[in-house]
Amino acid sequence: MKISYQWLQEFVDIDILGLEIEDVGHALTMVGLTVDVVEEFKDDYIFDVDVTTNRVDCLNHLGVARELAAQFRLKLKKPDFSPLPYDETRAKDFPVDVLIEDSDLCPRYAARVITDVTVGESPRWLMQRLESVGQRPINAIVDVTNFVLFEIGQPLHAFDYHLLADSRIVVRRARQGERLETLDGTVRDLDDSMLLICDGDKPVAVGGVMGGADCEISEASKTVFLESAYFEPSSIRRTARKLGLSTEASYRFERGGDPGLQVLALNRACALIAEISGGTCVSPVIDENPVGRKPQVLTLRGKRIAQVLGTPVPTGDVQTIFSCLEFQPEEVTEDVFKVEVPSFRRDVELENDLVEEVARHYGYDRIPSHYPAPTGVGRYAETEKSDRLLISTLVGEGFFEAINYAFTTPAKEAVFTKTAPPMVPVANPLTEVDTHLRTTMIPGLIESVKQNLNHGVDDVRLFETGKVFRPGDSPSNEVLEERRLAMVATGEFYGSYWNQLSEPFTFYHLKGIVEELFERLRQPVEFRQTGDVPFLHPGIAAEVLFDGNRIGFLGSLHPRLIETFKFPKAVLLSELSLEEVYAQRLVEPEYKTLPRFPSVERDLSFVLDRAISFSTIGLAVQALQIAELKDFRLIDLYQGSRLPQDKISLTVRLTFAASSRTLTQEEVNERFEGVVAALKQKFSIEQR
Repeated sequence: MKISYQWLQEFVDIDILGLEIEDVGHALTMVGLTVDVVEEFKDDYIFDVDVTTNRVDCLNHLGVARELAAQFRLKLKKPDFSPLPYDETRAKDFPVDVLIEDSDLCPRYAARVITDVTVGESPRWLMQRLESVGQRPINAIVDVTNFVLFEIGQPLHAFDYHLLADSRIVVRRARQGERLETLDGTVRDLDDSMLLICDGDKPVAVGGVMGGADCEISEASKTVFLESAYFEPSSIRRTARKLGLSTEASYRFERGGDPGLQVLALNRACALIAEISGGTCVSPVIDENPVGRKPQVLTLRGKRIAQVLGTPVPTGDVQTIFSCLEFQPEEVTEDVFKVEVPSFRRDVELENDLVEEVARHYGYDRIPSHYPAPTGVGRYAETEKSDRLLISTLVGEGFFEAINYAFTTPAKEAVFTKTAPPMVPVANPLTEVDTHLRTTMIPGLIESVKQNLNHGVDDVRLFETGKVFRPGDSPSNEVLEERRLAMVATGEFYGSYWNQLSEPFTFYHLKGIVEELFERLRQPVEFRQTGDVPFLHPGIAAEVLFDGNRIGFLGSLHPRLIETFKFPKAVLLSELSLEEVYAQRLVEPEYKTLPRFPSVERDLSFVLDRAISFSTIGLAVQALQIAELKDFRLIDLYQGSRLPQDKISLTVRLTFAASSRTLTQEEVNERFEGVVAALKQKFSIEQR
């Protein structure tokens, strides 16, 4: 935004301060209007000001002058907005009918008719003002509308009254197939999302963007229909983007602007036209749908200023700052203000916004630097301790943490589940391939494995903790969230060395890692063979049971998917729900002294039905509650031609010890035989 120093002088007497031009630029920068460059233009200086999108009130000279007046506590001189009288006797000769069909896109439309104008070249002072801000003078009428835009920020448009069919203005959406030749000579294709200004027959302008060529002002024009409107910002933004057309008007309209400025701008423009081009107003001010805006009043507390800024600000300074900015401050008590926000500051909505205004004009350099006082005591989430325990365990096992998006598509999940499960759609997806929330973390981790393999990483171990989502069962559209841990691994469990061969990562390695996780949490877990997970190998899969309930699975990726993703080796994966696990209180570790007395080991070999899992046997032994039985583990499994097809042979090792003495042979035999008897009774084992 180009701002003329001489033009600013018309509203605020900066010269009285005796500042260098660089000091004025620095002052603007310090109040948030960054001055990038200062250039000389004839006998003037031009500031190139970077105005943020929320400060549309500063996209004009009056708005910038207001900021300088507040910064230096100077008086702001405003233009004369008095309305010109109109000739009532001639009004009937220039009828105007204004109809707003889409008031949601055009909340306010003001206009006036001026006749007997002489359209010619603008006076030198007006042309120089426009040239200083990079505008090309056109003719006196158009130049006045541009002047008012850069002076006070309200876009205007002038039509040749006699070229408007039926002396009528209709504000409506475009109809499908309508076209309009705009002032730049381009024929535009319109659609029903765009707002048009039409006469009784055809479109004459794209509302808030650019006028049409059919009704433009020329030297032959004698009567001017002057428009001053307020348009809904998102509509202008959408239309300008679709048409690939950005104008000074659309730049301001799409940022909001002042809904109370339309008639004031109209009065200012009519007075200038009458002064420069002659003419007489032959209509009163037409103001359709005047905005009945109730002023916003905010409470500002002195203690809030001190809390946010870290220093108190004198009450007198607060009142002066807001008065200079044309807010209406009213001191309720010594420490509390009621502040009425002007219509041109629609970005001010909260008490903290008022604090920011105080900070900008009190001076950031006057605010001391110090650390804020603590306002509370932080603490970890209830699950943080368990999370850290799981993560440290997995990192110790050589896993790396992956972080994937929670977004996916039904097609991506259908690759794994054959048919897409019920999913939660995203209201505003980031891309076309992130339209729903995930129901499982497995597809994301499989994609991560693929990426690693494509980059030459052959041994991959990844884990991810996060949430999955599914639609609720009730009609309230509640989204159900579930916290899960997922793991994936492929390649070698450990590499080859000079004295040993490498070993591939297998189902049992992953099962052991899951067991270790639950051992660290000091929670019991069981495994049971399953074949109902569609993306797992039907013969290498197990479900994970916690407190008798299924909380997840582990297994090898289905051969169908191995082929689909062209993986060179088996891929092991697991996904576990943590909701039930975390619902249990984390058991603190118990520390015991190292054993002082030796332990005794006994091996037991037996034959049993193949369908009986070892975890079931372990639970049965654990239920015997033999205090001296310190360990029970599988050390060998045999299945072959020497045994019936439905039988297997296991060898287990039992370790016995006591904390206060050395066990006798008789005591060990007694407890060992108790285990054997229990297994025979419960599982009908045959001891070998």
